[in-house]
Formats: sequence, C-alpha cells, structure tokens
Amino acid sequence: MRGFYFLAILITVTLIDLFVPYIAIGHIASLWASYLFWSLLTLVVIGFVIIYTSRWGRRS
Repeated sequence: MRGFYFLAILITVTLIDLFVPYIAIGHIASLWASYLFWSLLTLVVIGFVIIYTSRWGRRS
C-alpha cells in the first residue's frame, strides 16, 4: 500500500509541475515567480523522498 501512496504523490507532483508554471504563474512576467516555484517544489520533493526512504530496509 505504501507504493500506491508514493505513486499518487508522484502523479500529483508531476501534474503540479506541468500545470502551475503555465496556468497559475504564466501571466507573471518575472523570473522570480518561476524560480520561487521551482525552488519550493524541489524542497517539497526532497522532503517526500526523505520521508519515503527513512524506513528503507526496515520491515513495515
């Protein structure tokens, strides 16, 4: 079941990655908006990876 949650998070992050820059902040003509979005998304993904792999090798 843990793999299902990881897959759901992966799909959600991918959809956010594709649609937010073009729909939500696409009208902002500033590099800072895109840079802030990519930086925050990177931190979120790193956080998910740390949480997901924190129990790596241990039994559930």
